[in-house]
Amino acid sequence: MTVSLSVPPSSPTPSRPRDVQVVDLGLQSQVLRSRTWERLKFEVEYSLRRGTTANSYLLRGDKVAVIDPPGESFTAIYIEALTQHVDVSTIDTIIVSHVNANRIATLTRLRQLAPHSQIVCSRPAANALKSSLADADEILRPVRSGDTLDLGQGHRLQFISVPTPRWPDGLCTYDPASQTLYSDKL
Repeated sequence: MTVSLSVPPSSPTPSRPRDVQVVDLGLQSQVLRSRTWERLKFEVEYSLRRGTTANSYLLRGDKVAVIDPPGESFTAIYIEALTQHVDVSTIDTIIVSHVNANRIATLTRLRQLAPHSQIVCSRPAANALKSSLADADEILRPVRSGDTLDLGQGHRLQFISVPTPRWPDGLCTYDPASQTLYSDKL
């Protein structure tokens, strides 16, 4: 039996702070779940009982990669959580599955902390990022379906282009070491 309770309109909704949950996924892989109790854009269909998240991933082999850093509203707490799990200056690669304007602040901050890092993304994403990042020509590494990136220790990432009408720059990343498909918005 399911019971639904409704909150009277005059009752204030309790406010909870945003947080970042870090969970081990498998072989040298973790998810950083930037959680809010408010609705994120385009997520009107989801229940908020447990919050809603923007998920990012940390992979460590001989090289370190971050997949899908969250948007600007999470930048500070995301960087704080990330620094508790890795020396951020050792990040070699930032993989972006799709670009939207609110990710630019987090990408910029990560690049300040890891200035030698490269941003891996699809060609359409690289074209979109060129106008937003000062050193775009030096740091962007566009990839296509079938391209790979070897992080070492079995993490030989495989890229799959997945353009959609909403995200024409869509990119999935498969890690055979952990047998995980990082599918972002799919």
